[in-house]
Amino acid sequence: MKHKTRTERVYNEATGWYETREVELKGYTFTDDDRILIVREYLENGVAAEKIIKKYHISSRSVLFSWMDKFLNEKDSLPLQQEPVDDDDMAKTKDERLKEKDAEIKRLRKALELEKLRSHAYSTMIDLAEQTFNIPVRKKSGTKQ
Repeated sequence: MKHKTRTERVYNEATGWYETREVELKGYTFTDDDRILIVREYLENGVAAEKIIKKYHISSRSVLFSWMDKFLNEKDSLPLQQEPVDDDDMAKTKDERLKEKDAEIKRLRKALELEKLRSHAYSTMIDLAEQTFNIPVRKKSGTKQ
């Protein structure tokens, strides 16, 4: 976390030349690591958002919550919470891990099948709406945007 700065050209009357200066602005700039630590502190300690905002001089609650959305939803971001290493996981045999993976595959296949059914239902609903109300809902292929 460091202060925001801006480079300005200022005329120096004594020398008659323009000088380049770094001018300090209100607020701070945060790196992604800073943001992750702030979000982690908010989530783990249960501190009110207003206290976190005042402590770190964040401009508003929406900024804090947008950081939360970013780091909690991104798959590529740094983890907010370290997963504890469990001794049971180390002790599991290869067969037990394979059974768990098979169960996960079954669950995912079932979810995929449900989404396929949902997609088909939406498609059917659109077809019926187009026939009933004689209004084209689907975008024609090849149209200019």
